[in-house]
Order: sequence, then C-alpha cells, then structure tokens
Amino acid sequence: MLTKASVRTERWLRKYNETNPAKRQYVSSQVAYEFDLQEKIEKTVKEVLAEAAVSTILNIPYINFGRKIYALAKRYTGKQLQSEIDYVMYKSLGRGLDKAVLTKIMDVVLNMFTQPEQRTTD
Repeated sequence: MLTKASVRTERWLRKYNETNPAKRQYVSSQVAYEFDLQEKIEKTVKEVLAEAAVSTILNIPYINFGRKIYALAKRYTGKQLQSEIDYVMYKSLGRGLDKAVLTKIMDVVLNMFTQPEQRTTD
C-alpha cells in the first residue's frame, strides 16, 4: 500500500527528473522562486521581531507562523482564508505568543504579496 508521502515523493521525482530540458528548467525555476520567497518572508518576520524586541529563543514559532500564513494565502481566499487564519492565530495564542506581534506578522506577510492593480488610461 502506498502512503500519501510516497506518492508525493514519486510525483516530485518524476517532475524534477524530467527528461525534457525545458520542463526541467521550469520546475527548477519554480523551486528557486519558492525558496527565494521563503527567505524573503523569514527576513521580514525577523525584522518585525527585532522591532518588537522579541526574545531570540521565540523566533522559530513566530517564523513558523509567518510561513503558515503564507501557505494559507496561497491556498485559500475570502472567508475560508480568514477562517483558517483565525484558527492558526488561536493555536499560536494558545502557545503563549504575543497577539500584537502575530497580527503585525500576519499583516506584513499578507501585504508582501498583494499586487496593486495596474490601470492604464488611454
């Protein structure tokens, strides 16, 4: 019986070991883009934590919160996104994290990737 993890691993290997060079470069560029984005998120969250004078030992839970918010924003929109964010916020507050800092991280992460509308007037 195949587990969900093994199926995902097989799919990933099939995509990453693509024989077509154009497809392989596309997959590699997707991975590189996501890694760069993750680094940008982590750096931004660390800046928020430095401004809030949060103890260094608490960086990891706050960074994980920022990653989770980004993952949810990629997957959901509207009311479902808000519901999922509320759940993650509730869970993080239960772990003893500061609500003001969590709210600031959430706002920064969600606003990092919001593109302003491009309007042209002719």
